Amino acid sequence: MTQLTKIQKNNNYMIREVTTIDQIKLSTRIPTLPSFGGKNFEERKLEAVCMMRTGLYLDYAVSQAVRNSLKSDTRRILLTIKPSESAEELIAKMTENFGEVKSGERIVHDFYSAKQPETESCSACGIRLEALFQQAVNKGEIEEIKRDNKLQERFWRGFNSEQLKSAARVSYESSDSFEKLKRKTRLEEEENNPVNATGKALVNQQSRDDRLKVLDKMIERLKTIEAEMSNKKKRNLEGKREYESYEATKSSDQERRQNRHTNGGRYYRGGYRRGRYPNRGQTRYHNQEYESTAENKHSHLNVKSLSRQGTMEAKQK
Repeated sequence: MTQLTKIQKNNNYMIREVTTIDQIKLSTRIPTLPSFGGKNFEERKLEAVCMMRTGLYLDYAVSQAVRNSLKSDTRRILLTIKPSESAEELIAKMTENFGEVKSGERIVHDFYSAKQPETESCSACGIRLEALFQQAVNKGEIEEIKRDNKLQERFWRGFNSEQLKSAARVSYESSDSFEKLKRKTRLEEEENNPVNATGKALVNQQSRDDRLKVLDKMIERLKTIEAEMSNKKKRNLEGKREYESYEATKSSDQERRQNRHTNGGRYYRGGYRRGRYPNRGQTRYHNQEYESTAENKHSHLNVKSLSRQGTMEAKQK
């Protein structure tokens, strides 16, 4: 097979036409598209359409690339699509579910009422306006031939800075194209640097907000720790009281048992002791009798000793 290669010069760029061999190599593999999770469908759709129009890939390869790019809940749409459907049919089905739902009138209204926010650069503002204009063209609300004039008008009138608007007035009122007007405003923006200053302020504000969020989390954590410590202290105090009550009860029981042992196992009541002791109530009289018996016994011993001594003396005489 003959390889057909052709080089073209376009301004400062070298463009190489795709050869037959290149087409064969590319058509035998599945291309890759960025993941799609349900947002920014128009951007993903444009990439798939451009891939189809290049003619480098077979239809089934583009269709499979679109299927592979679906992530999360968006893959459920595959349940409603036949496996044999072409890439164009697949993109049409996805457009019904994820495409722009605004009406043409609503898109035109958004285009003519577009303003540049303080945090948006001139370049981002121009891209947003071009996207709105293209959507209006696709809906048939605006003619493509009016593109340059409409974009110039809305771009210049939507500036949020009067200084930037004054600097770009000459370019706007002249016959310059929209691209030249955009480059002029970008240059003025870079020299005045209002966006950078705003960006720094936003960064500082965001940093401050982040610190406040961290501080709030720390305060909440401290409150939680304080509550846990309070509950723990309360439980310890209750445990201490229960232990003291237990010790007091234990000491009282020991004292009762000691008193019972000292008093014969029972408490005194009414001058006598209850129980199964045979000599209940006779302790005092028993002691008196014991003392009397001891005295009598001692006296008897003395008498006996004296009688023996007298007998011995009588024998000696």
